[in-house]
Amino acid sequence: MLKLYQRETCPYCKPIREKLTELNITYINVNLPKDRSLRTELIELTGVPYIPALVDEDEGVVLPGRLEYNQHIFDYLEKRFSNI
Repeated sequence: MLKLYQRETCPYCKPIREKLTELNITYINVNLPKDRSLRTELIELTGVPYIPALVDEDEGVVLPGRLEYNQHIFDYLEKRFSNI
């Protein structure tokens, strides 16, 4: 199962959600507070408070957020799911 850590108003999260929808991927949306210091679960998982972050529990893959640069998430989704 995929988990997307994000905020609805985050401009960097929206394209990831759209990609997940485009690829018809089922995922759990974990909405986080704006205050980065309160994102304790995310920090424990990824080491950073940045979103969007993606966790693929089935594959044991954790892709931390990198502020505005999230090409690594798009690349992972394409590689893992584009042939389904």
